[in-house]
Amino acid sequence: MATFVPVHAAGDGAWGWHLVEAELRARGHDVVAIDLPSDESASLWDYADALVRAIGDRTHVVLVAHSFGGFTAPLVCTRRPVDALVMVTTMIPTPGEAPADWWRNTGHAAARKKLGAEGDDTWTYYHDVPPALAAEAAQRSRSHPSERAYQEPWPLEAWPDVATRFLLCRQ
Repeated sequence: MATFVPVHAAGDGAWGWHLVEAELRARGHDVVAIDLPSDESASLWDYADALVRAIGDRTHVVLVAHSFGGFTAPLVCTRRPVDALVMVTTMIPTPGEAPADWWRNTGHAAARKKLGAEGDDTWTYYHDVPPALAAEAAQRSRSHPSERAYQEPWPLEAWPDVATRFLLCRQ
């Protein structure tokens, strides 16, 4: 069986994966879900190191990154063996790109405007989530990432040599 390591999005934490975690455990897999540091001095490497420590000596590791987790999960792949990296509607960084620049670089604001979701984060991020679950997620919002991590350039010169899959949720 595999060890799944979900990497949460900005403003989120391990709780955001609780339904998926339960399903994976029911199928016999191990799951390592942690809250990444919310310390304002934390860097992208600090997030990666926290995940590496949490994984420990487990094997057959599958990292599953969501949204901002795309800036962190590939860094983990440079620190320890990983069988696969799964990106779920993830921000895909380019070398040297700061997370703060990703929005402009990808045309995110124009896309939201075209969809009529400009300024509506609830619709943008939770439009297909049952209202009670979306409300609970909003109440659990965390201060993550740090301003330091949000502004620092993505440190890798190339994508890590690991099997990578990308899931794009369209509806």
